[in-house]
Amino acid sequence: MVHVQAVHHFDPPLVTGMLPRPASYLEVLQQGDTHDPSLEDQGYTIDPAGGEPIHIELFFRPYAFLEVGDEVADRNGRAWRFNAAWNWHPFDGEQSGTPTWPLKLITRHGEPAPKESGEVARATAAGSHADELEQWSGLTHARPAVQQQ
Repeated sequence: MVHVQAVHHFDPPLVTGMLPRPASYLEVLQQGDTHDPSLEDQGYTIDPAGGEPIHIELFFRPYAFLEVGDEVADRNGRAWRFNAAWNWHPFDGEQSGTPTWPLKLITRHGEPAPKESGEVARATAAGSHADELEQWSGLTHARPAVQQQ
């Protein structure tokens, strides 16, 4: 079992000297490993379309109802940009805290998204950021990396 740290897409495919050329990589850590931003090499890289036989099954994706770059308002009216599950950017400049559920989607890809806004509202009607973190930590046996602001 692994947890995905990053997904890299290559267009055109990456020239590695091997065929087929990878069009994407998954950067993963084994269950129990916590990402350390100070380490240059940590974890493994997987080519999901490579020649190795692999089986990928998604168990949990924190904030599966959001996309990178989504802008939301929390219960307190504070506006946030979703950079990743554990990396939130508040628009008020205050560098502390996490969004308080329920969340209201303001924009997706810079545009209002009424259909997706309803999905986000339903997904966050109950629960909290702490619940997402607890579920992720329980599956990965890891802690999220320190947020980079």
